[in-house]
Amino acid sequence: MRCNAKTRSNTLCKRFPVPLKTRCKLHGGLSLSGEKHWNYKHGKCTKVARERVKEVNAELRYLEALMIQLGMIDKQ
Repeated sequence: MRCNAKTRSNTLCKRFPVPLKTRCKLHGGLSLSGEKHWNYKHGKCTKVARERVKEVNAELRYLEALMIQLGMIDKQ
């Protein structure tokens, strides 16, 4: 696998990427990410956290619809 970056001559970079990254060191492979980055604050806005919020909201909507169907709560 090679670096996924395009060069100034509009060709693909021929260098190998930094281990566990998709870019070589010249095209951003050495830049910090996640908790190591100096601007990292929390993990509340990550893709995983957003997906978890969507799952919980869907489950709550399902439970609310079920409770309405069973007559446990009134439809508002």
